[in-house]
Amino acid sequence: MQWPGIIGQQAVQEILQRCIAQQRIPQALLLVGNDGFGTMALAIEFARTVNCYSPVMDGHSVVACGSCQSCTQARTLQHPNISIVSALPTGKLDASDELRKEWVDALYGLAHELALNGYSPTRMEGANEIRIVQIRELNRQLSFSMTQRGRRVAIIANADDMNVSTANAFLKTLEEPHADTTIIMTCSRRDRLLPTIISRCQVITVPALDESTLADALMQRGSYAPDEARIAASMAQGDYISAEAFLAEDVRQIRDSAVNLLRTSLRGKDFRPALTAAVHELIGQRDRQRCLAVTNALLVWLRDAYAIVQGGRSVHLLNADQQEPLERFASSFARADFDAAYRCLERAAADVDRFMPTQLVMLTTMMELRSVFLQARR
Repeated sequence: MQWPGIIGQQAVQEILQRCIAQQRIPQALLLVGNDGFGTMALAIEFARTVNCYSPVMDGHSVVACGSCQSCTQARTLQHPNISIVSALPTGKLDASDELRKEWVDALYGLAHELALNGYSPTRMEGANEIRIVQIRELNRQLSFSMTQRGRRVAIIANADDMNVSTANAFLKTLEEPHADTTIIMTCSRRDRLLPTIISRCQVITVPALDESTLADALMQRGSYAPDEARIAASMAQGDYISAEAFLAEDVRQIRDSAVNLLRTSLRGKDFRPALTAAVHELIGQRDRQRCLAVTNALLVWLRDAYAIVQGGRSVHLLNADQQEPLERFASSFARADFDAAYRCLERAAADVDRFMPTQLVMLTTMMELRSVFLQARR
């Protein structure tokens, strides 16, 4: 059975549902993958299901009934057994070492958004770090007796946002587990977690969504046009949240800007001032999402160009509205090493994920692409 609200991820759902159905629920789970792959949505649905009073069973599959008192509370994440910890903005704590009221209110707002849509962003604006005071508060809550039957589930969103002191404090939480409690961590950068934390968890990798599943979800959930959904799904690298962000910003505009940037990089020997200005205008001081959108858009566009090189005009193109420019590009650079261009763009995305300066990443990437394609003309 499919958990409602989850996009794809049948294999992961089967693992989690089997744990519940066989009553072999781990005390600590680590879901590794982007939020847009469904890590948070899966964590929330797991919490709802283990607390349901009348779960629907079918062999090793189990889903929440959706109508009992517990499900009603869990639907809005106003359930005493379910809590969410997420990063806070930069700023000093007050003298009492307590969370600021505006932060608490923002965390409640975040939980409300996630209750409505498990594929909502899991960080409030400006947030970058999970604080040690949050872990202390979590430990305090877990020390209380449960007020409602079921199982306590504490969800740590983006656990890789913990600094060293917070991670060490959290390690003690894992080393001294509480009865009838499961801690679920989500993270996209497993290498940033302490090995001692990982060793105490059942680790499940949540893979990227395949393009067809993602495109179908965009059309069904967001009522997007099929051609726009397919382009966004190709650009998003299996991430539903990224795909929606691209569509909100106009996926074709991002694509056209990315292609114009490539054309600028391929100009004559005096191209550098124009390229620098174009990168600054396109990327500016924007967040990493815009830089990733540009690199992914270029990756999809170049794959279409290579498809024409290999198969001629009859091939199916994701960027169908770009047939003529793609054919011209394919004709001009038919001998280019497209694999090298793909690797260049994939490195750029990885560098952005490592929080390297976006303008520097983009300038370096365009210079490398210039070298790849101009070599084909020599």
